[in-house]
Amino acid sequence: MGLRQESRVNDPDPIDLRDLLDHRDRSQLLFQLAEIVTDRTYLQHGIEVNPGDVVIDAGANVGVAAAFFLTDCRAGEVHSFEPVPAIHEMLVDNLKTLPGARTYEFGLSDSAGRADFTYYEGAAAMSSQYAVPARDHDMVKTVLLGMGLSEEQAEERIEGDFRPETVSCELRTLSSVLDEQAIDRVDLLKIDVERAELDVLRGIEERHWPIIRQVVAEVHDEGDRLDEIRQLLTDHGFGFELGQEDNMRATDVFVLYARRN
Repeated sequence: MGLRQESRVNDPDPIDLRDLLDHRDRSQLLFQLAEIVTDRTYLQHGIEVNPGDVVIDAGANVGVAAAFFLTDCRAGEVHSFEPVPAIHEMLVDNLKTLPGARTYEFGLSDSAGRADFTYYEGAAAMSSQYAVPARDHDMVKTVLLGMGLSEEQAEERIEGDFRPETVSCELRTLSSVLDEQAIDRVDLLKIDVERAELDVLRGIEERHWPIIRQVVAEVHDEGDRLDEIRQLLTDHGFGFELGQEDNMRATDVFVLYARRN
């Protein structure tokens, strides 16, 4: 399957996101397009985004998921949160022509404030408040080895990608945003925040949980994080499935798909 989206009735010229979106490293963009558009990573195990839906995109990166939800799924609004300034700049540029795109230069967490983030220019999607360069390098190397690359090829592919730059970023809670933006429903809460997924969920006040219909989250299963997330979702009326992409089988990275019972 190519990256061009399937045609729909009354849509003779589907948008090719390879033409719409840009990235300082084209290879990173193509990888995300394959994962999100071709493989539809976020739309599995019954998760769906329908025309007019409201999506919260925590960890938006350069906007591939947001653009997919807006163009392919016809979401009505996608609220995209990206705290790292250099990445947020690409996010804004990529989504500027899409009606319904809302971008925010801060991240979502369990409290408001500022935090130091590690920004990788060569691996922007792995930039995070909880990044550790040596660990992140080794995880990506493990994935590449699992894809059939040799040790030498894997090292060559990621050479220089994990040179860290520390940047100060703003954080807010999801509940504060829901109040400020008068958002009264969330059809999908998508979370891909590199080990801060539990922080995002803890930033939801009890009064807001009933308006959230679905959650899809990349989860790094370290310590008790996955169990805590599953318990939190169960306590708020969600059933869930756990998936793992083929190229992540040797890692602790899973995708959790949750829907209201």
